[in-house]
Amino acid sequence: MRKILILVVVFCACNAQIRELPKGEPNTVGGKNIKLRMPGIIPQKNDDYLCSAFDARDEQLYITQYKIEGTADRAHHMLLYGCSDVPSKDIYWDCGHHGVCSGSSSIMFAWAKNAPPTSLPPSVGFRFGGQQSSVKYLVLQIHYAHPLPPGEKDYSGMDIDVTSEEQKYIAGIFLLIGGAIIPPFMPKVHADACCKVNVPAPIHLFAYRTHAHALGRVITGYKLGRQNGQVQEIARGNPQWPQAFYGMPHVFDLESGDIIAARCTYNSTNKNTTTYMGSTAGDEMCNLYLMYYTDAKSGSSYQICTDQCNQRPSLFPIDSDEPLPPNPLLEEHAIHGSHIQENATIVISDKMSINLEQLEYNNVFGTTDDPQKSIPEPEKKGQIDYMQNHIIHRKPGSLVPPQDELYNKQVEDMTQNHLEMKATSKPETIQLKTYPDNYVADPKWLSTIQSQPSAVAIDSKGYVVIFHRANRAWGFNTFGFDNRLADSSIGPIEDATIILFDPNDSQVINKGGQKMFYLPHGLTIDQEDCLWVTDVGAHQVFKLTPLRKSTDSLQILLELGKKLEPGSGEGEFCKPTSVAVLPSGEFFVADGYCNSRIIKYTKAGIKISEWKAGTTSPMNVPHSLTLVPERDMICVADRENGRIQCFSITDGRLQMVLKFPEFRSSLYAVAYKDGNMYAVNGPSSSNGKTVPAQGFVIDVKGSGEIVSLFGSKIDTHLGTPHALALGANGSSIYIADISPYRVLKLIKQEKDVTSPPNSNNGKMMLNVLAPDFKSSFNEHMIDLDVSSFSTSVIIISILAVPLLILIIIFAIIRLRQRGCCAENKRAAKLDLGSLLGHRDPIRGGFEKLAMEDSDGEGEMDSDSEADVVEFTKARA
Repeated sequence: MRKILILVVVFCACNAQIRELPKGEPNTVGGKNIKLRMPGIIPQKNDDYLCSAFDARDEQLYITQYKIEGTADRAHHMLLYGCSDVPSKDIYWDCGHHGVCSGSSSIMFAWAKNAPPTSLPPSVGFRFGGQQSSVKYLVLQIHYAHPLPPGEKDYSGMDIDVTSEEQKYIAGIFLLIGGAIIPPFMPKVHADACCKVNVPAPIHLFAYRTHAHALGRVITGYKLGRQNGQVQEIARGNPQWPQAFYGMPHVFDLESGDIIAARCTYNSTNKNTTTYMGSTAGDEMCNLYLMYYTDAKSGSSYQICTDQCNQRPSLFPIDSDEPLPPNPLLEEHAIHGSHIQENATIVISDKMSINLEQLEYNNVFGTTDDPQKSIPEPEKKGQIDYMQNHIIHRKPGSLVPPQDELYNKQVEDMTQNHLEMKATSKPETIQLKTYPDNYVADPKWLSTIQSQPSAVAIDSKGYVVIFHRANRAWGFNTFGFDNRLADSSIGPIEDATIILFDPNDSQVINKGGQKMFYLPHGLTIDQEDCLWVTDVGAHQVFKLTPLRKSTDSLQILLELGKKLEPGSGEGEFCKPTSVAVLPSGEFFVADGYCNSRIIKYTKAGIKISEWKAGTTSPMNVPHSLTLVPERDMICVADRENGRIQCFSITDGRLQMVLKFPEFRSSLYAVAYKDGNMYAVNGPSSSNGKTVPAQGFVIDVKGSGEIVSLFGSKIDTHLGTPHALALGANGSSIYIADISPYRVLKLIKQEKDVTSPPNSNNGKMMLNVLAPDFKSSFNEHMIDLDVSSFSTSVIIISILAVPLLILIIIFAIIRLRQRGCCAENKRAAKLDLGSLLGHRDPIRGGFEKLAMEDSDGEGEMDSDSEADVVEFTKARA
């Protein structure tokens, strides 16, 4: 009996494996209709990504039409992938964590917001199966925004019309993916993507589809022709309308060497928190799908572009973010479908109408068997007249001459400004202080570099070492949903990734790190000049031999983490960011992007302890580490919390928090030397205007205040600083800037830094930590009116609370004896509420340790919050 039961279980398990492609039913055009459906799915959570595969290896077929069986209230979006293999043989699987395809993959169709069916032009089809195609499996992916009502199962999917008749042209999709961080209360924020086309055969664009989430307002696409140097607008769509593939005004031919670009524009004026690119409905995405046809024998059926535009000439005209006219009917259809009206044809303008029952390029472009002869004649169209009133009014502009030299030149200083300088609906009320900036650019230092410099450090001889990403960049499709590199076949970077520079004239002395790293991030140099690096692509930490003038190659002295395997367990990292090394050889690792923790190790790499700053005040991407030897502290740039947190190097207990309004929302890197903490933040926005990144010098040995800035002058301005390093005595500062690609060297002027003016109406906030802080986390704030005291120095010792009170009482008695505290002029008060830490301090100086994890702000829109690319992909 037991054997019979085992056989039954095995039989059931086999039946649960991947399904064969349905045989289908004959359709009216000589092919057959195949139904691809989910097998009774029950989504378990919000933003559930589930996949089901169909084995299509047996026969070569061509898809000629798509029709969706499903609604937007159930499926946030639906994609059909073509895969050479699949990661699971189960009847369905969680493809948000385990991926959609194994091996090669392509997107064959995309749908959202109740889009109508799509029919391809004559002689064009998406090829799959058989010997000629790499697509052996069709995988249906559905993003379920919410679980279904209790007891319901989902059988959504799509019907595809297929034919076995060989088509003259194969269809394909060119997907452009942009990314940006979207601050709150912004009327316009851009996310851009630009790529040079590289295709085996010319491709011919004939339709487009836009995809963004709740904040998306308009998505535009452009082509820069290699031969004529002219910019042509090829797409302009509202992602809040039905997300179908709409016809272009005519076919746009793309050849290798042309440049293609997309811009997504967002409006966050009704949202009070930052939005990131991500996979959930509360995140944002920036996708422009371009459908094309190409030669069936030599062409490729899928192209993808994720490059940012800071390495390309500007392709975007002044009206690139101009939205289309409002259309309540289309927006209503996107939410509720076509059942809201009897006539499914909606007029957008006097030049455009859309039949929401069918987008059929056969009827649109004529009946000839050669689409190249029929599609390029839009004036003969009778149904879908592209939005000509938004294209014809602007002639294509010539940006650069067609010569190869100018065309191929990298224009690094033409970075795109993602945060438009517009008025915001929530004006900033924080009054910020002004500080001196005593640093200037070193005229002898040339800061250009042809790749993303992720880190910079100084060795014992004063040489500058840079860790960079060579021909790679961290884009929005670099990682999958599971934090693994999206391209499983990618190998380590072939070129050198570590460069040794002369600090005086930036001459290259030596290079190393070839074929060692997948995606460089952090660099630290210890007292023996050994290099400690973090690789977010491999999820590993390495200790390397020193890089010197005579070094032939770098040797690995210590390797931690499982190569290419992210995790949070013992011996695992997930995108580690930084390392700090004690003189004893013990070291700390910031396991930053996924786990947000600090781990302490012995010299031999044995784990001692780890912490996340407790559950009441967790870190959010610990991005950079530095040591404060005089106080036995390790400090971290808590990037997404916009603050510096410092911990005991012995037990990891929190010792100090530095947070100033000037830091704004993010803080990328910290470094310490001779009593001063140096820090850089990221670019932000205020009252609709871009606020450039800045560097700060903080006197942590004395007042605890910001005493000066760096990088705030016109000739020293910062772009997107990612890391920093200090020369001797802080006389020079090196900053690794990833947008544009460069390493800046700032040198201190001979004039001493002057003391900044008093702020907060003359009140200075002093943070006092009692010796029993390590066990109680009590923090005592004293509110002192500096103007009411004489010029004598106020010394607040870190003592037990009773002794502290005695000192304050003694000071008050002395002041009364001097007549400084007459009742009618009293300004210094003994405030027990403040003394015992019950009063919220004014922001500035050392921040009062928050005992609750709350930002005080909630979401204001209904479709709110998490990268996308359509991923959360991590932010570099």
